[in-house]
Amino acid sequence: MKYNRVQEIRQYVESRHSVSNEELLKEFDISIQTLRRDLKELEEQGHITKVYGGVIYNEPVTKGEVDPIEKREASNADEKDYIGKLAAGFVEDNDVIFVDSGTTACRMLKYLGHVKNVTVISHCLDVMQELKKMRNLTGVCAGGALHPDTGTFLVDTSFYPYNYNKSFISAVGISTVRGMTNTYLQEGFMKHHVIEHSHRVYLVADHTKFDVIAFNHFADFSEIDTLITDREPPKKYEKILESNQVKIVY
Repeated sequence: MKYNRVQEIRQYVESRHSVSNEELLKEFDISIQTLRRDLKELEEQGHITKVYGGVIYNEPVTKGEVDPIEKREASNADEKDYIGKLAAGFVEDNDVIFVDSGTTACRMLKYLGHVKNVTVISHCLDVMQELKKMRNLTGVCAGGALHPDTGTFLVDTSFYPYNYNKSFISAVGISTVRGMTNTYLQEGFMKHHVIEHSHRVYLVADHTKFDVIAFNHFADFSEIDTLITDREPPKKYEKILESNQVKIVY
């Protein structure tokens, strides 16, 4: 099948980083016209860059540690605010929601003035501080030891009883290869727990999170219902999002 061959070519180029057209023709026993079509598809998906006589693989950015929270709050502030407003539009009266750590998810709270009898559960200190201003919301803190770098409480999820109508999950990185990733293992445990216990899962992430891979994988695309972002995702994500029935909102 064509799709399988295209993916095999992608994996072949990824494993070698750079490959000549002659090598690809020999390896896959295809015509130059077929190779051109396949490489055009991979280039449109963002996996490769064509160079004279061959191709090179576009390596995703790898992120080893989280930036200080002050830097994250200032970065792409308008885009995060836009995403927060979109996310708030999915919250309805009487919902029990989880709002994740991260400077994007927290932005949605100030746009929840329209709802009644909503319970917000979070392990994020910034979320708790924002909830002090929102008299129409009931806040529940998932308590534990405070992690200063992330501003979150590290929680043992093994005995947590909560179920959520909707959860709004953030990520450090999103990639077609590794799915959703973050930088701290215990943070990932919390995200995974919430996703498993949510009726609907919303991933909130601005455009800078695409093609980034962080230390810890916590979810696949199949576990997400809706992606809320600030602009159209790169073309290579359209097929994987569609195949996993993920709605895109931007």
